[in-house]
Amino acid sequence: MKLIVPAVLAALLSAPILAAAPAAADIDADTIDKSIVWVDAAWSASVQVPFKDGTTETYRTTVYVYCTGWFVSDTGHVATAGHCVDADDGLRVNVYANVIDEQRLSGVKAENVDWPMTLGDPSIKIDQPSGIEGGVLSGKTAITAQLIAKQGFEKGDNALLRIADMKGTPALTIGSDAPKVREKVTSIGFPDLVGSTSDVERQKPSYRSGAVSSRSYSTQGVPRTEIDTDITPGMSGGPSVNEAGQVIGINSAYVYQGAGQANYITDTQTLRDFLTANGVKLADAASQSANPAAAVENPSAVIPSQQEIPVWMIGILAVLVLALAAMAILLVRALRKQPRPATVASLPAGTPMPWMQEPSRPGDGPPRQNG
Repeated sequence: MKLIVPAVLAALLSAPILAAAPAAADIDADTIDKSIVWVDAAWSASVQVPFKDGTTETYRTTVYVYCTGWFVSDTGHVATAGHCVDADDGLRVNVYANVIDEQRLSGVKAENVDWPMTLGDPSIKIDQPSGIEGGVLSGKTAITAQLIAKQGFEKGDNALLRIADMKGTPALTIGSDAPKVREKVTSIGFPDLVGSTSDVERQKPSYRSGAVSSRSYSTQGVPRTEIDTDITPGMSGGPSVNEAGQVIGINSAYVYQGAGQANYITDTQTLRDFLTANGVKLADAASQSANPAAAVENPSAVIPSQQEIPVWMIGILAVLVLALAAMAILLVRALRKQPRPATVASLPAGTPMPWMQEPSRPGDGPPRQNG
């Protein structure tokens, strides 16, 4: 009975903390894997090459870009990075480099020429490696996808594809807010380096974790998020997710100078606006659980999310609880050591006084240009 007071006090003080702190949930990689796809874009180009004798020759070539994508609806819509399907300056340089290499032209560099070029729309194929178990395209023949819309890098770097007449595709949920600085983030995709050093048909998506470094803006004023996760060629177009497994942006670009490198993902709200403006019905957050095994009995009921308490605040409250408990113990011991008076008046027989009652016990509460 001596420790009832500090124990009850500690329980009362810690109860709000335990009730408010959300349960930690790991990202369900097996579920996310089924949504991740290869995005292979091919451009057919013709280049008119001038020679010193005044003649010209037209050469044809094909340039391939290998990226990552992910299902954003249950009707075959795929999101990826805009630069993966956009004929930007980098792609044109690659076309020149192909012609120079294939025709064995000497004395010129791809980045220094501006030869007349004809470049058509890309042919885009979507598929999944057989290493993704249960994927709707795992190990099957690549399917041609339609390019619905795209944004250039400076305008948002988002793109939307669609596989016609496909139903039941596993859509990932998109977060409602942009991530905060130092918030944890996991970038997902198919790195070319992994594919080139292993059996690419059995490849599974790579998960690289880090944190948000900063918020910045493009030259067009479009927000984007810098992360310290290492985004490498091939991962462009893949999703970056928060701790709840919700997409907070598309793997966009890495910029390096010397030994330094900056990695960017697209902005959360810009991505949501882009998709909804192009007719995509976004997946409901309640439809994707980080832990599918923990299912509620009533699937139509949506449990409101609890606000997360910072770790440092939980630590301070825990210290206060321990300090109060220690003070209560010392108080009990001090009261026991007080000297009793030499004579004690006898209480009349009868009903015990209130302080002599047995304290009631507390009841139990309710319970591959590669981006």
